Amino acid sequence: MKSQDRRDKILVCAAQLFAAARYDEVLMEDIAREAGVAKGTLYSHFADKDALYFAVVFDGISQLNERLRAAANEDQHPEEQLRSVMLAILSYFSQNRVFFRLLSMEDAKAGPGGSESRQRWQTERSEQIDVIESVLHRGVASGDFRVPHPRLQAFVLRGMVRSVLTSGEKLSVAEMVYVLVDTFLNGARSRAHPPDAPSA
Repeated sequence: MKSQDRRDKILVCAAQLFAAARYDEVLMEDIAREAGVAKGTLYSHFADKDALYFAVVFDGISQLNERLRAAANEDQHPEEQLRSVMLAILSYFSQNRVFFRLLSMEDAKAGPGGSESRQRWQTERSEQIDVIESVLHRGVASGDFRVPHPRLQAFVLRGMVRSVLTSGEKLSVAEMVYVLVDTFLNGARSRAHPPDAPSA
């Protein structure tokens, strides 16, 4: 197995274990066993458990942020652009439920200060707010959105993503996008009638 393939496998197995138990309950031996490698192999890729944990976190959030930037750069009407951004988020989390659980756990630890890795985490998470906020600003500039506090409302919209994903409702990704965007925009929309909901 190539070194990069082995590293990728370690990250996948580590993500599953970190999402299933508290950080201090996950041992490097457990990760090595799950990945089918020697414990020494872990340390050839990662200095310690903390480095491995944040490698998992940053790998996932980097992939997500890349999708968001691509969606926000599409040449679309602001509402469709917002739907594209929400689709990027919801489809990624739907395909990567383990990372969604990890992200939720890490968000619960959020706060000022902390280690360099946790500060980087805050920066990476803020990029998602930046992307959503930029789309809201475009909608305001075009006259399509009435969003008086774009930064704050970007946080509200991201929080709605968590609510949709943890609601227990059995919805397709397209339905989740519709519910989320329609709920968010219904009080801010200039047009009188929302579009038809997508079929299941």
